[in-house]
Formats: sequence, structure tokens, C-alpha cells
Amino acid sequence: MFDADAWPALLGPLFTAYAPVLAAPGPNLLVVLRASVAGSGRGPVVAALGVACGAGLAAAIAGLGVSLLPAGRLLTGLGTALFALLMLRAAYRLASGRAGLPDDPARYSRGRDAGTFALGLGAAMTNPVSLAFFAGFFLAHPDRAAVPVAGAAVFCMAATWFGLVGLVLARPSCRARLAGTGRPARLVLAALLVACAALAVWRALA
Repeated sequence: MFDADAWPALLGPLFTAYAPVLAAPGPNLLVVLRASVAGSGRGPVVAALGVACGAGLAAAIAGLGVSLLPAGRLLTGLGTALFALLMLRAAYRLASGRAGLPDDPARYSRGRDAGTFALGLGAAMTNPVSLAFFAGFFLAHPDRAAVPVAGAAVFCMAATWFGLVGLVLARPSCRARLAGTGRPARLVLAALLVACAALAVWRALA
């Protein structure tokens, strides 16, 4: 059982170290931006919730994995491959077809929200940078009983940050401004998603 008196010793370093990682522009932010361009009005908030759930689960998986599994290249490679496929698929769907156009009837379907949530969840869970960070953190704080506390803290931090970003992007004025940029904005976001995939693969091979 994790000692509640030890929470400050765990949560203090976690907040201090994870806050810059959370705020730095990366795949998770791109997923929320993509939802603003290609999803319904609530899309960015749905994506933010998916990212928060994925980040919390990634922290828990990394925390348990450090003590149960060796950090082998096979496991790292599989995670990187899945992450790259998610980014490339998101980029393709954004850059092609009618995704994100105002007259797209699928834009407001429930399935679109489920897909948006799943993309945020998957991107955060497989992000190699986040997984490497959490693995390093739990190597320094190996108490397995602390994993649920740390996972909950990561979820709350990610939900707060990306939730605020999602609420801003979901505002009609902000969405109108993004929609006014048209196809170039979707192509730029798609290119950035492809760059994230390429960078993850390059880091895995280096």
C-alpha cells in the first residue's frame, strides 16, 4: 500500500518534470488541433479527453512495465510503429477527401466523436516521448504502489491542460478563424503529423 505521507515526494517531482513535457507542442496538441479543423464543435474537447485518458494509461503502463518487463527494442519498436501508423492515418484522413469541410454530413455523427476520442487515446498511449519520460520517472521512483496515484495525477494534468486548449478551440470564433484558412491549414497539420511519425521512427532507429 502506498503511504499517503510519501505523496509530496512523488507528486512534486512528477508535476515539475511533466509540466514542460505537457505544455511543449507535440503530437497530442496536433491531435486536438486536428479535431478543431476536421471534427464537430465538441471535437477538440473529445480529443482532449482522449489524450488525457491515454496519458494516464501510458503512465500506468510504463510504471508497471518498468518493474515487470525489460525495455527491449522489440517493445519499443512495436509502440513506435503503432504511433507512426496512427499519425500517418490521421494525416491522410485530414489531407484527403471531404474531412473538415462544413458541408460534410459525417462531421457531426457520433462515430466521428468516437473516432476522435480513440485517436487522442491512441496517440497519447503510444507516444514514444511520453512513454520514455514515464519509464525514466518510474525508474527513479520504483514503488509500484505509487503507479495509480501517478497515473491519476497525469490524467488530471493532461485533462486540465488539453481540456482548456480544447475549450478554446471549440469556441465558434476560433473555429470560424481556423475554418477560414481552408485546405492549406489541413495540409499543414497533416504535414506536421507526418513529421511526428517520421521523428518517432528516426529516434527508434537511431
